[in-house]
Order: sequence, then C-alpha cells, then structure tokens
Amino acid sequence: MIAEVAAKVPDSLATYRNGVAEGQGGPGALPLGALRDAAVFDATLAAFGAGFGAEFQIADPRIRVSYWSQFYLAALATPALTALIRLGRPLPLAFDAVSLEIDTSGRPCRFYIPAGRLGCAACPAPGLSGLVEAHLRPFVELCHARCGIAPRILWGNAAVILDYVAQELGTLPGDGQGAGMAPNCASACEDVAACLGWRAGPGCARSPLAQALCPAASGCRRRRVCCLRHRLPGVPSCGALCPVACTAQR
Repeated sequence: MIAEVAAKVPDSLATYRNGVAEGQGGPGALPLGALRDAAVFDATLAAFGAGFGAEFQIADPRIRVSYWSQFYLAALATPALTALIRLGRPLPLAFDAVSLEIDTSGRPCRFYIPAGRLGCAACPAPGLSGLVEAHLRPFVELCHARCGIAPRILWGNAAVILDYVAQELGTLPGDGQGAGMAPNCASACEDVAACLGWRAGPGCARSPLAQALCPAASGCRRRRVCCLRHRLPGVPSCGALCPVACTAQR
C-alpha cells in the first residue's frame, strides 16, 4: 500500500484502499505492457473467467473484457482519485510504467509503481486528465485492439466508477466542503469535476469520461452505452445505471 494515500480513503471505499502500492509486486505481478501480447491477454482473461463456469468462458470476448475491466478500473480509481482529491497530487500511473497483480480469483486487485517513482511526475498533465491520457486511453486502445470492444463501452465503465469514487471522496470546490483546501488540491478537484462533467467548460467538452455519462432526473448519473454485463450468466446488471433497463422502463 501507499500509507499516505490509504489513510485518506474513506471506509466506503475500503475494498480498494490498497489498490496501488509501491514496489515490484509478487512473482505473478504482470507488467501492463505485456498485455499487448495476445497470448498474455487471453491467458489473463481466461484466469478471470475460470471462476464463472463454462458459459462465461464461451461468452462474447467483448462482454468478458468489459466485465474484467470493471474490476481493473475499480482497483485503479480509488487510490488514484484519493491522491488527487485529498492530497492534490497525481500518482505516477502511466500505463507502461506499472504492473498489475491478480488475486486468487483471477481478478485485478493491485497496481505496482516501481520503487523510487512516487516522487516523479509520470502523468503528462496534472489531475484526472493526466490519468486519462497516461493510463486510461492506452488501456482502452489495447482492449479494443485485442477483442474489438467499442471504446465507448470502456469509457463508460471508467466514468461510472470514477464518478462514484469522486462522489464518495467529496471535497469539490464550491460544494461547501473544500474551504481551506490547499491550492494544489483545489486545482486537482476542478480538473476532476471537469473531466467527469460536473462542471461545464472546455475540459468537460473534451473529456471522454464526461461524454460517457448522462444526467438522470433522479440525480443518478447513468451510462450512455450499456456495459453488456447483463448478458453474462449469473452476473447482475448495473441497475439504475443501465441504459437498457432505463429504456425498457420507458
């Protein structure tokens, strides 16, 4: 874990409090760049699907990758946004610079930053926009290249998870909780708000995350494009966030 970040994670996000750590990880930690090898990518997805039964394994690979990405993105989002919103600094999470640990169920559970890199600015821009360009965009492009999944599905997965984590962390400027915040935290929070579409402006218009979500009358942010998980046997849909369910109700 990164103690300074973990200490700032609220209990509601405790599942992925240690989603980013410093070091090389265990012998099974996989450099993310290795996923560009089709055999490595397929083996990683096969390990993830092993606990879901034969029906899961024969499902459309795009559906399996979408569901796998939700675990991947959840492990990434909590520590990354905690560092931004609560500490005002990005973690060095450039895609090709980190490794991924898989748990015993085949699920992504922890990212490893090489020792000595925590003080380096590995994102090309500060804030969430830096994470988008340094990590999320290469990840989306890789998954699309490997299985043909539509990028907008993955951007939707990332947007829903990051939106939830950011709301749990709170302390956005102007919401009454950010008073007295250090300038670097305030700047990072403004960037998070723009990237997620909470604030209008150029940053919002350019953000693939903001474009992936649409507001609902209830105040619940739902995705514009279905994540496909409802097609997997034994996997529940994403409920109120699901555009398919919303359309059916209308």
